[in-house]
Amino acid sequence: MQSDHFVTAILTTGFILVVITFLTSIFFLIYSFIQIKKAANAITAFLAATELKINPVLKEAEETLKSIRTVSDDIGSVTSSLKCISGTISELAFKIKTLGLLTDGIHNQLSVRVSALKAGIKAATGVLFNQEKKGEP
Repeated sequence: MQSDHFVTAILTTGFILVVITFLTSIFFLIYSFIQIKKAANAITAFLAATELKINPVLKEAEETLKSIRTVSDDIGSVTSSLKCISGTISELAFKIKTLGLLTDGIHNQLSVRVSALKAGIKAATGVLFNQEKKGEP
């Protein structure tokens, strides 16, 4: 009889420990979900703020590319056009550097756009240099 009482006490204690462990696990799981939700909201806010900062720079970069295209069409003033392109490229490089500092968190998203910008500039200057070498007015 005493052994039955002892077994019942051990089983009861074990059950209580299991219930406490289960409830503690649920508590930590809920706490973790709350923290994950807060982190997701913070990341969303950061991305929205970063996007607001990036869009004007990208628009200005697009305008710079349009300006480079216009300069490449005006071959008659190659010397002054090259000075303008050089200044624009320096300004663009500074803005890209600033953009890189602001957007470390979304570097992968912007790398494709920056590569395209570099290729466009290289192609535009290549056209200018090739036409200047050919001696076309």
